[in-house]
Amino acid sequence: MSAGAAVVVAMAVILTFSLMGGGARGGGEIFLQTAAAAGRDPFTPSVATDTRNAAAPSGPSTSRIGSRTVAVSGAHPGLYGGTRNVASCDVEKQIAYLTENKSKGSAFAGALRIPQAEVPAYLRSLTSVRLVWDTRVTNHGYRDGRAIQYQAVLQAGTAVLVDSRGVPRVRCACGNPLAPAVAVQGEQKYQGEKWTAFRSSTIVAVTPAPKPMKAVTMFDPETKAWFERPNGDSQGRSDHPIPAPKGQPPNAAFPVLPDPSTDSADEFPESGDRETQDDRTDEDEKKKDDEQQREQEKKEQQEKKEQEKKEQQEKKEQDEKKKEQDEKKKEQEKKEQEKKEQQEKKEQDEKKKDDEQQREKEEQKKEQPVAPDSDQPPSPVQPEKPVEPKPEEKQPRQEENQPVAPEPQRPQPPKTEEPAKPQPQQDQPQPQQEPAPEQPR
Repeated sequence: MSAGAAVVVAMAVILTFSLMGGGARGGGEIFLQTAAAAGRDPFTPSVATDTRNAAAPSGPSTSRIGSRTVAVSGAHPGLYGGTRNVASCDVEKQIAYLTENKSKGSAFAGALRIPQAEVPAYLRSLTSVRLVWDTRVTNHGYRDGRAIQYQAVLQAGTAVLVDSRGVPRVRCACGNPLAPAVAVQGEQKYQGEKWTAFRSSTIVAVTPAPKPMKAVTMFDPETKAWFERPNGDSQGRSDHPIPAPKGQPPNAAFPVLPDPSTDSADEFPESGDRETQDDRTDEDEKKKDDEQQREQEKKEQQEKKEQEKKEQQEKKEQDEKKKEQDEKKKEQEKKEQEKKEQQEKKEQDEKKKDDEQQREKEEQKKEQPVAPDSDQPPSPVQPEKPVEPKPEEKQPRQEENQPVAPEPQRPQPPKTEEPAKPQPQQDQPQPQQEPAPEQPR
């Protein structure tokens, strides 16, 4: 079933349920709830984002007073208000919480008569608004794993989500599901904190509009202006201004309710002794609800066990797979390490072999004689091997005892000769000069 079809069926069921007076009848207690208070047994934390103009509570906690609740069609302009382009509720936060908390999500869906899987789509189909009037509703608290319904009056300014027929379906300060108000049994007794503007004669009870609406006509209490918000706009991003609707005075400081004589409003019926459908007693209804709740819980526990078993099996398979992958990885790393060591060893052996070959070449080179260079004298380190000169290159060898020609003497400057002293003359032989040896040619 699609989300749209589920919403239509749910609205039809709830409409029939409200017209028949609801299920189990409550006592005479009607609980007062201020705009920002969480109230009794909240389903979720608050997701309200716009709670301005909510009066502070005051007065005694209990009062016995008469009531004149006015039933007003959800299509009546002025039932709802807010700030233009500002959403009063965070729908996605509500969806996330109910999705994470399966038991609350199941109870929430049961209170609205829709499948649990359709909860996100259903919430996104609602419109975010604030109440302009103190409004009577059937509220649902979450207790002991189930939705417990009770009658309540929500203070003007309360952030709610309404459906396409203008009926409040969710209270944003607590996440509780809402339904149209039903008659209570016995004397009415208001429980809870009253607020300053509370008047039992100005309470409204919203009844579904005759047909789905395209937009909700809203009033801004701060600017005293009117605007329309398209149905299903939970974000408030498509608001557009409009003039005062028909039946509402222009430039009025506050909207007005319809005349009770018209078809759009009537006094809300209260009954003290009306029985439920098919003459079933409250005890029978409660017993049936308890059985359904136990069956639902049993089913949820069974599903939970199966889910846990499935998760454990998946976890075991994942662990085994991971272990196998780790072993393969270690084995691969070991092989790579061995391969790397073998490669390194091979490179070292090749390098060692190259070094030995290089040393052998150097030693052989040292032992091998080298021919002298004709332009350079032989190396003094190595002994020179005599080489026979060619015939034309033979030179006359000098004899060992052959005299060497003296070096020519440099001319000396003339010395001043002193007169020689007379010596006795002796006949002494003068030494003869040897002839200069011939130079070799």
